[in-house]
Amino acid sequence: MIQSNLPIQLTSFIGREKEIADLKYLLFDAHMITLTGPGGSGKTRLSIQIANEVRDLYKDGVWLVDLAPISDPELIPQVILLSLGLHPTSEQPSLEILSNFVRSKKILIILDNCEHLLESCAQLCQELLCQAPELCVLATSRESLAITGEIIYSISGLTLPNSDVEMGKDIHSLIQYDAIQLFVERAQAIIPDFNLNTENAKTITDICTRLDGLPLALELASARINVFTIQEIASRINDRFSLLISTHRRGLKSRHSTLRTTIDWSYTLLSFNEQTLLNRLAVFSGGWTFDVCEQVCLGNGIKKENILELLTSLVDKSFIIVETSGRTKARYRLLETIREYAIEKLVEGGESALLCDRHLDTFLARAEEASPKLGESYQQLWLNWLEGERDNLRAALSWSLQNERSSQHIEKGLRIAIALVRFWEIRGSVQEAMTWFERLLSQTDERISSVVRVNAIVFTSFLAMFLGNQQESFDYGKKAVKLAEEIIPENKPALTFALAGFASGAKAIGDYLTSFKVGERVVKMLRETTENKFYLGMGLLGQGEIAIQLGYYDVARERLDECLELALNDGDAFRIAHTLNLLGDLSRCEQSYAEAQNSYEKSAVLLRELGAQHDLASILFNLGFTYLHQDEIEQAQTLFKESMTIHLSQQNKPGMIECLIGFAACAVKSGLYGTGVRLFAASTEISGQNDISRWMTTQKEVEKYFGVAQSNLSKKELQEEQLSGRIMSLEQAIAWAMKLQFKSSIEVPDVNELESLTTREFEVALLIGRGMSNLEIAADLILSKRTIETHVSHILSKLGFSNRAQIMRWAIDHKLK
Repeated sequence: MIQSNLPIQLTSFIGREKEIADLKYLLFDAHMITLTGPGGSGKTRLSIQIANEVRDLYKDGVWLVDLAPISDPELIPQVILLSLGLHPTSEQPSLEILSNFVRSKKILIILDNCEHLLESCAQLCQELLCQAPELCVLATSRESLAITGEIIYSISGLTLPNSDVEMGKDIHSLIQYDAIQLFVERAQAIIPDFNLNTENAKTITDICTRLDGLPLALELASARINVFTIQEIASRINDRFSLLISTHRRGLKSRHSTLRTTIDWSYTLLSFNEQTLLNRLAVFSGGWTFDVCEQVCLGNGIKKENILELLTSLVDKSFIIVETSGRTKARYRLLETIREYAIEKLVEGGESALLCDRHLDTFLARAEEASPKLGESYQQLWLNWLEGERDNLRAALSWSLQNERSSQHIEKGLRIAIALVRFWEIRGSVQEAMTWFERLLSQTDERISSVVRVNAIVFTSFLAMFLGNQQESFDYGKKAVKLAEEIIPENKPALTFALAGFASGAKAIGDYLTSFKVGERVVKMLRETTENKFYLGMGLLGQGEIAIQLGYYDVARERLDECLELALNDGDAFRIAHTLNLLGDLSRCEQSYAEAQNSYEKSAVLLRELGAQHDLASILFNLGFTYLHQDEIEQAQTLFKESMTIHLSQQNKPGMIECLIGFAACAVKSGLYGTGVRLFAASTEISGQNDISRWMTTQKEVEKYFGVAQSNLSKKELQEEQLSGRIMSLEQAIAWAMKLQFKSSIEVPDVNELESLTTREFEVALLIGRGMSNLEIAADLILSKRTIETHVSHILSKLGFSNRAQIMRWAIDHKLK
């Protein structure tokens, strides 16, 4: 007798190595395993693959029983008998025949697609397993059978790269992810010369990620490669239920012929209340917690006392993924494919606007609850909470703007944005914050609270300053004061905050004296009008900064010391870090570099803990100069590199330009005067300003190190290097700066022949001493190979040498290497 009825698979099986290993191990001891997962996750294919790999362990065979076509539970025993190749003719009941048959058999039976016959399947399995000691059942279902001895093993999509994977860095590593490999192999079956490459890697990864790595969805998407480009497939994923339809006449079962019918199959098995809750859960973006679910999804048939049971049922039926590991609260989410389906159902049911309004109100309340906590000792917990709800907050903001909604919705959106400003600032999302404020403010009118409008305009002024948009910051500050004075003159706190925005705008355009005078007025008003020490602390912080710019060092220390005391009392790590940074700047201005280093390092520790990458990059830049002043060039370079890496990841152009200044200073300190001048010139040209930095401490560094370089170069050499720097793009300047190598102690030999070498010839000799070829030196100094050859010729002549090896030996002997 044939010992198996497993179907021959016509396509390769991809991935699932861990799942296969786990399940094969479980099969050694378990008698009942249920493989659960959402529709299209590949449960059937995985069970067949496992059965093929373990078939030698079952002398009486491995057998597949497809229950999908069966609607009458009474037929289950008969279908199993037929799948086992048995055709009983007696009037004996099918269940009795089946029990007698398996009782003495060492056999594996796969019960495929049990979800619509759960109770009957559970009862049957329980009865058979009690009578057959060597029987093993591997069931596939979107929900467990819930019987004694059952082991539940859940699967979802195939493995995917993390969202932060650099697509162009290592294309070959992407194919190691199962979802990518499946998509590419299936596409190659249609177009043999199709390949993963640098041009399509990001798009393919995006497709696989947005389809949750679900094998069925990937199979259907890749099948469209003969009619659409990869980019077109990606753009149509939003309409996935129309796109993902099988193109094969045969092969896929009807319920798997489209992505929609696959989900329809499971959806129809839900109760009405389960369907209703699932639809409502689609309003969440990026997941939710139980308490938020209760706030948003109750009502119209869904009662509070029933929601836990309904949520648990949807988890059991593989509609919801629950995450508990490493969390104090469980977090739930829908696969994006399920969510898109549920959104359609929510719209069809006419509840979409109602649920989106509830979602908006809930996250407005949560954001406003979190906002004051961001200035207190537990700010890290609240920052993490907001980070976890970032997608939901974005969804709420988007809804407030959608379809030119009422002024009430716009006001709620503005209130969310106001509450999130500090979160966005700390987590380096200033540009995103600016975008939300600009969009919301463009739709404001007089029906919106004047206080809300003033606060929003002031925060927009701050954000514009953070982004380096000086005039825009000043204009927003003026607008806030005008609005506060004209519309709400009796509201002193609003006027105080508006004046703070104006002071910030004045600072942005470089009018430090006006900024200081207005800031002093703001601090006085804050002392008189508010019990909230947070805003007083922020006012003092701003005044300390401006006082440094004006050279009022005693005033700066007085303001910053008071600010630090308030921040320490509040436990506000972010404010403490910023105050320490400014105290470090003050110490640098007073040339107390060890003290400055201590302040900066304390600040950096706090910012790392907070995940405030944008601000950390600035601190590392400042810290680099303290090391440079203490002759630790290599450590300074390491800090400038780390700062540059952060700025590059955030596409922060002003930060990148500042880092070029740091590399230029390192070059000058190392004796590479031409290199330093070239980088100074590049940063000045790229910034578009005569003063590369408006900040006093940075400007002092530029003046110092440029002056040293200038005094060591001839007028012609200076002009040549400046010209070379001015024609460099930002990308060229960064690439060159990041690969430069500086030494802490380059000893310039005091020999007569060296006096005849120009600075550029000295640099070339130094690089020859490091074993570099003319071509490598040309690339390093961004000069032509011919120019380097000319310099080498001059060096040979001036030093009386006949070959490059003598230059290298000379450089090594004089410790130029």
